[in-house]
Amino acid sequence: MRTFLAPSPADLFMRDVERRAEHPDAASTIGAVLHLTGAVPDLADLRQHVAARLAGLPCMSHILSGDGPAARWAPATPDTEHHIRAQHVAAGPEALDAAVRELAREPWPEGVPAWRLVLLHGHAPDGFALLYLTHHSVQDGGNIIAVLEALFGTPVPAERSATVARGVPHAPRPRLRQVVRSTRMLLRYFGKHHLWSSPDRPLSSRRHTLWTQAPAAWLRTAARNADASTNDVYLTALAHAIEGWANTAWPRAAGAHIPVMVPINLRTADEVAVPGNRLFLIRLDLLGGARSLGQRLAHTRAVTTVLKSAEHKAVLRAALTRLPTRAFQRLVALSTAPGRLTLAASYLVMRHRLHYGDAEVDRMYPLMCCPPGAPMAVALLVYGETASVCFRIDEALLGGESLPARWRQALDEMSTTAEAAAD
Repeated sequence: MRTFLAPSPADLFMRDVERRAEHPDAASTIGAVLHLTGAVPDLADLRQHVAARLAGLPCMSHILSGDGPAARWAPATPDTEHHIRAQHVAAGPEALDAAVRELAREPWPEGVPAWRLVLLHGHAPDGFALLYLTHHSVQDGGNIIAVLEALFGTPVPAERSATVARGVPHAPRPRLRQVVRSTRMLLRYFGKHHLWSSPDRPLSSRRHTLWTQAPAAWLRTAARNADASTNDVYLTALAHAIEGWANTAWPRAAGAHIPVMVPINLRTADEVAVPGNRLFLIRLDLLGGARSLGQRLAHTRAVTTVLKSAEHKAVLRAALTRLPTRAFQRLVALSTAPGRLTLAASYLVMRHRLHYGDAEVDRMYPLMCCPPGAPMAVALLVYGETASVCFRIDEALLGGESLPARWRQALDEMSTTAEAAAD
């Protein structure tokens, strides 16, 4: 029988924070939408297919029970009749997106594993969609990748899973010098910024849920030209989009550095698909003001360098697994306090092609959550040759609906500039 880490204060935060939400848009529900080409499958066959694979996915058969030090992962047998259902939607992609938004608002019942799979059909004449939803207290983005790999991918060894972090040792023993260096970095960003605290437009619990897509080649081209990572390019385009929007809609953020919480994956091969988050949120201050995209990218590359260090990840892993509960609780409380909480930006990659029977998954897009007190949350998912991005934006941010188009335009410009430089 597999054993796993006890629920962390971060897990409990994702469960408890939504209790303060004044609208279901701010719930901690996350997930992914798989678009498939082919005939709509039989619901009973889909239930049988998933049931045959649940044994290797403990994150789908455990619930978060109890509070504080008494919190634990309790086993709970999934019922595919309850967890898996079908729903007909009107024709067109807008109808599908509207159905996803509505399904994401559904509350999670007590005492049963927090996941559901919805077969959506009717929006396309030659295909269907599979919507996978879960709760962020039990599964993080890496777990969603692991679940989808297990349900709809070709079996691969755990160490080859896209959800396993690179450079994370199984039993990290960071050196004292690195501990001091990493701690200083964490403390440096605990200052309050009040960037999103506006007495005229207080943040709400209502969210715009928007998606956009771009060729993954745009990310790779811009990254290769600047000797940066594709995540650096993604964050740079996001900072550029926010700066452009803030100049006309949110003066408090115009010209200022843009604080962004970035999740660092710390999952090891023996933790694939176990319940709970295996990540550590790190705040970065991205370059604001009237700067070129090249200047922004150079700054982003500089501030993310430490995040790619195996030594720094070892310190974060030690904090996740060895830090006393009260100290970890204090750390979570500090980073999520009013005036400190800011937007989060996740980056995910699905490395393996997915299918259900003869139906191929042509594309995927993520569904992010944005808890109360956060202005927005953004998640990018690369699948095949497409990068899909989900924006959850507080409706209090006037004109925030323009951010997806601004992000895509910035990425297009970075790619075009890189191609011209290469030529």
